Amino acid sequence: MADVLSQSQIDALLSSLIKNDAAAENAVADEIAAQDEKKVKEYDFRSPKLFTREQIKLLFGIYENYARIVSSQITGLLQTYTLVELLEVEEQKFYEFSNALPDSVLLSVIDFPVLGNDDEENFMFLDVAKEIGFCTVDKLLGGTGKPLDEDRDYTEIELTLLENFMRGVVAIMKNVWFDYVEVTPRLTKLETNARILQGISPDDNVVIVAMSITVNETQGRMNICIPASTLEVIFKMRAAQSKKNSRKENVEAETQRRRNILGNIYGSDLEMRGVLGRVMVPAREVIHLEIGDVIRLDKAEDSMVELTVGESVWFKGDIGVSNRRLAIAIRECLKGGKDS
Repeated sequence: MADVLSQSQIDALLSSLIKNDAAAENAVADEIAAQDEKKVKEYDFRSPKLFTREQIKLLFGIYENYARIVSSQITGLLQTYTLVELLEVEEQKFYEFSNALPDSVLLSVIDFPVLGNDDEENFMFLDVAKEIGFCTVDKLLGGTGKPLDEDRDYTEIELTLLENFMRGVVAIMKNVWFDYVEVTPRLTKLETNARILQGISPDDNVVIVAMSITVNETQGRMNICIPASTLEVIFKMRAAQSKKNSRKENVEAETQRRRNILGNIYGSDLEMRGVLGRVMVPAREVIHLEIGDVIRLDKAEDSMVELTVGESVWFKGDIGVSNRRLAIAIRECLKGGKDS
């Protein structure tokens, strides 16, 4: 029996003693045994776990963040409410994962290279339930998103649509791993037959990241299978980076990251306008304007022209001509822009 009994268990024991009710006593014993059984978890010492509780917890945090981001990604792609929730992260044998798969699946084979490790090929699998697969195809083709009632294989057109969809789902993994290791995940191919998977032995350890997906009223599962060899490389690289990283390296990495962001911003197009002046004119006067009429602006003749970027004034200058085109010579810069 347990060391500490609850109040309900104590009351039940007293009731059974007073009434001499053997059935009640057996019921209490069964309840205590059931509680004790929940606390016990089987452990196979012949095939010990390869990853610590802290490492599994790290993966849980990474893919919990992934679930939130991929929810927004799928919602935007399908233009309908989508919820992705992380259920569990568990280490098991690969045959347990493969045996649970049906014969016909939608399985993405993902190339998962880790920066700084070119010696080994790292990969993982991503399995999406058929209900979600057919629901996605229906939404992409303009339907309501209802899954098919019949069980059939995907057509070539459906696989092409799903391949483009899965590329976006896979690419998000780069963002959630960025703070730990730099990876460049890439969708290699889609498999529809779970029995032809290669590259991993049935007795190899894997970590299964189980998620649930809800698209409108359609629910299904999405499972990510990460082989132990891939995770060992990741944790090894992360440990090495933690030892070598210094404050100077962090500053350089942040500086390079800032340069990359600014480099992308510098290539974007911005509309710039030269504003001579502004004036408020009643609608009735605008209707009766004719050729030769004069509109007085709110600025003096010798005032500078405002150059706006978006809705903010960034520069001031003088209007003139350059190569037979109207031009403005900048005379004053307003740091950070000034609201017009």
